[in-house]
Amino acid sequence: MAERSDAAVAATPKRSFFVRRVEATVQFEVFFVSAVATIILVRAILAATGWPQLGGGKIHFAHLLWGGLGMLIAIILFLALEGRLWTTLGALAAGIGFGLFIDELGKFITSDNDYFFRPVIAIIYVIFVGLFFLFRWLGSIKHLSPQTALVNAFDLAKEAVLRDMDEGERTDALVLLSRADQADPVVIALGDMLRSLEMPEKPNPSPLQTAKRWLSALYGRLVARRWFRLLVVGWFVVISLAGLLGGLGVYLDPANVTFVEAGFTITGLVVGVLVVIGIVRGRHSHLVAYTWFERAVLVSILVGEFFEFYENQLGALVGLLILLLTFITIRYMIGEEQKKQAERLASD
Repeated sequence: MAERSDAAVAATPKRSFFVRRVEATVQFEVFFVSAVATIILVRAILAATGWPQLGGGKIHFAHLLWGGLGMLIAIILFLALEGRLWTTLGALAAGIGFGLFIDELGKFITSDNDYFFRPVIAIIYVIFVGLFFLFRWLGSIKHLSPQTALVNAFDLAKEAVLRDMDEGERTDALVLLSRADQADPVVIALGDMLRSLEMPEKPNPSPLQTAKRWLSALYGRLVARRWFRLLVVGWFVVISLAGLLGGLGVYLDPANVTFVEAGFTITGLVVGVLVVIGIVRGRHSHLVAYTWFERAVLVSILVGEFFEFYENQLGALVGLLILLLTFITIRYMIGEEQKKQAERLASD
């Protein structure tokens, strides 16, 4: 009897209360990009309009208050509504709210409430670098446990109840289920349900689905074109050259190299090496090339932009915006290539 009990305990799968979401990285990126873009937009508008004050006399509506409202909206969306669309909108509202909030940092670290406190942008930048690494750690799942795979498959399966589930979402759910415990009756039942699910002849996609399908189809057409691949490689070569030229003073006058010039030069060299590796190793795989290009962009954002902010403060926001747009684009391209890879594995 004791032996049977021990065997039953051994057969029970190990469970954890800390189950990560497979799509967490996507939501973190929505939050991160919207927060940074909000700061850039706010400071650009304020600079263009002469730094006006919203309100008069003793009344002043600091945009920190609107930031709190944005984060409150995000909390309500996360607590009250189900579905991937609302999760994405919640991440967007949270990012905008946090951007408006953190932009007022100068008022809270100075005795005279100085919004224009010079080191503030650099401090905000360091905060975002820390958040970026935190998000990457939380979103990375190196070993997908059976429990994590099953929970995330359930999360995808909910879309079949909320709206018309498309074939891509069903494929994603089945790929996750294939990594769960195949002896688990819940896995068997959910797999049977997903496979027997009839796809609607005329699906009624949401606007988000429509946009995703359009972008996916556009990417499929573009990636087959040789000129598009050359354009992608060319853009990253431009980024590498920009980094190398940024430290031109090191080559012209090495005896009087400044801290910023040395930083620009080292960063440019590293970015250039990463781009070359991507070009060489990615000749037979778009995913490999895009992964190395992503690393090059990250080095530019996390290291190169530090020296840019150190030197140029507000003007560095323009370069950061360009790099963020590049990062969003390359992340989307990586996601499309990973989706293709998952579909090939599912068909095998």
